[in-house]
Amino acid sequence: MKKIVIILFFISSLPVVGQDPVFTQFYASPTILNPAFAGSRNSTRFSAGYRNQWLNVKSDLNTFYASGDGFLGAINSGLGVNLINQKEELTNFSYTQINLLYSFHIQLSDRWALFPGISFGYAAKQLDFNNLLFEDQIDINSGNINPSNESFLDRNRIDLFDFSAGMVLYHTDAWIGFSLKHLNKPNISFIEGEELPLEMFLSIHGGYRITLRPDDRYSQKTDGTYLFLTANYMHQGPYDRIDFGAEFEISSFFIGILSSATFNQEIQGSNSFLSINPITGLEFDKFKIGLSYDYPVSSIGNNAGTAEITLQYDLGNTYVRKRRWQVKN
Repeated sequence: MKKIVIILFFISSLPVVGQDPVFTQFYASPTILNPAFAGSRNSTRFSAGYRNQWLNVKSDLNTFYASGDGFLGAINSGLGVNLINQKEELTNFSYTQINLLYSFHIQLSDRWALFPGISFGYAAKQLDFNNLLFEDQIDINSGNINPSNESFLDRNRIDLFDFSAGMVLYHTDAWIGFSLKHLNKPNISFIEGEELPLEMFLSIHGGYRITLRPDDRYSQKTDGTYLFLTANYMHQGPYDRIDFGAEFEISSFFIGILSSATFNQEIQGSNSFLSINPITGLEFDKFKIGLSYDYPVSSIGNNAGTAEITLQYDLGNTYVRKRRWQVKN
């Protein structure tokens, strides 16, 4: 029984098993953040990103996402699809989810709009228990590791359906929204017959763009200067986190800094701040590329931080109906 308790504690403590992927450049992956962002641009766009976490730790965590969405004026709605894949090397843990997105666009006035959205997803989680070490495998006298006789964990894959919803309120230069994922609380236990519901994931997010120098109205290129303020609060189970910061957009170049903090001092130690995250990138033609690096400042060991790269491609369609408000993200 003691062995079972030890291994269950190890599995439940893995951050990748019970917590959702978190992205530093959350505004560069809007439909991952909230299904209501589907079709929020006056065009069809594609996004992708890669995140490498715990760079100097053997069990580093790699996350990839890809998404596509667009606006259909005929039904006044946004449609989209996204894919998330996450892998952890030590246990060969993998998590893959694909979601279908829908949002309905309600124009409240010339400058205000409200988007409610929903998503339906299918996900699969896998964990290789052969890489886990039990106490009966360790020969104290010789130092050898013997094969384990444990066989109670014969389920190494979970298939589940997921349901999420969200809403975004837009102004010409600002937006605020929330999303609630895992509304159906799917069972994520690897033990046959055990119920371990996945905690709902709450995100409250917003942004505000301040025009320092407007674009040249006669130019086909973005050549203005803007200050973009943004924040994203996340809550799941006992964990809280908030990312906040600012970004300067100067013509096709942008640079900024975010900070990540937690309210769980009893978990993280005396330091509430987790990391300082510089961000930079370029926007050219229909492409936008972003780079970020999270420098850890908390007391959680030395993990050398987290690197992230994002890519967006905007088709710039002209067949959708024009509207006075358009989200800049």
